[in-house]
Amino acid sequence: MNTPVTRTTREMKKSNVLLVVNALKALNSATKADLAAQTGLSVATCGTVLNNLCLTGEVLSLALDASSGGRPAQRYACNPDFFSVLSLYVEGNNSACRMSALISSATGDVLEQLNTVHPSLSLEHFFSYISDILTRYPNLQALGIGLPGVIVNGVVASCDISLFNDLPLVPMLQEKFGVFVQVGNDMNYTAYGFYRSNCPQETAPVAYLLQPEGECTGCGMVINGRVLQGASHFAGEVSHIPLTPAADEQIAERLGKIVVTLVAVINPVMVALSGPQIQAQDLVAIRRYCQNHLPAQHLPTLIYRPSIEQDYLQGIAELTLESYNFHLAFER
Repeated sequence: MNTPVTRTTREMKKSNVLLVVNALKALNSATKADLAAQTGLSVATCGTVLNNLCLTGEVLSLALDASSGGRPAQRYACNPDFFSVLSLYVEGNNSACRMSALISSATGDVLEQLNTVHPSLSLEHFFSYISDILTRYPNLQALGIGLPGVIVNGVVASCDISLFNDLPLVPMLQEKFGVFVQVGNDMNYTAYGFYRSNCPQETAPVAYLLQPEGECTGCGMVINGRVLQGASHFAGEVSHIPLTPAADEQIAERLGKIVVTLVAVINPVMVALSGPQIQAQDLVAIRRYCQNHLPAQHLPTLIYRPSIEQDYLQGIAELTLESYNFHLAFER
């Protein structure tokens, strides 16, 4: 008797596809045996998944490995041209904005990076900017956008750039451009990009503080390799911590208070700091403040980042690629 294919079986097959694709990207190229060792799946299962992915064009068959006495093994790699990803963030306010964009391949290779400044920004201009990039990259299938605000279920609940306020940006962009869309908070993306480029194997909490012009400090946190969103996507809004500033309080003391608060709540192993109001030398004063309020064994490593741009774009690119690969395996 043939056993009917259940939903559990289908889900398992899709999960196997995701395992193989992620392992293949991590290894750059691999044989079936390599992938079986990496994923814990059988060689036969890896072979079935690879055959199907080769048919769709997502995976390429490479040259045979040199024989060591037996039958030479076929080597495989993900197809970088299968699709491309647009990572885009908007920063600033209603009077002046900057857009930074990164176009990357299906394997994460950078194809192009763009920066443009806009004295004012309209939705029409924003959509036109994306449309121009899509025209130049017709295989672009995933779009990740970072904004300085709170985004809940694809809707911009609040944003420093008011034209995005209350917009259902994810469904709006999906309908307009017909691509996969993910929209997220600037600090969450930045923290994840920093984590991926500096300590990708770290399981302890890692935090990222940004001090822009003004007092509205931003924070992103990664715990066990995952961005901490919070119950209502409000995690990291540290400007709401009721810290009463002294009359002559310096920025180092303010940030020191926030770092101490983070240590008391999530105990990060590392805290990155960036923003136009701080310099590398300010970390000495911040560390001294923390030493005066925390036992030495709980002090995190403090790291200065002169700009958030590369961390931010890497975070958007990697999280969007991860989400799109999941979408391809489970939702198409």
